[in-house]
Amino acid sequence: MNRNLSQSLDPPFKESFNSAVEKAMLLLGESGKQATYYHIEKTFGIKRNKWHKNPEDFAEAVEQIFGHPGSQLLLKAMAKELYADLGLKFEEREAIHFTCLVRKAQKQSIPPKSPKPFKRPRRKSA
Repeated sequence: MNRNLSQSLDPPFKESFNSAVEKAMLLLGESGKQATYYHIEKTFGIKRNKWHKNPEDFAEAVEQIFGHPGSQLLLKAMAKELYADLGLKFEEREAIHFTCLVRKAQKQSIPPKSPKPFKRPRRKSA
């Protein structure tokens, strides 16, 4: 994918990702959400405007903060919100891998390329 196309697709996905995180983090209450944001940025060095670009590190930070059971609850809620925001179907599964779900949603949210118009070759004049 060329750089310009990637950049033009990034903002809508970033907005959806950030919105999904915001909604899911409300499970913690406003002060819990703000404390979590602070720790992700300060303790783990992951800037909020970059979370969507590196869901692996983001998920790892959430797991370090809340432990496995707590992080799975939050990450699943984030994934559900992301899929809903993008208009995608979220399939419930026993095991959840947040990063895979995010990458899949990102791929599915990219509109298909429109085919190049057919150009007839010019005929040479005799």
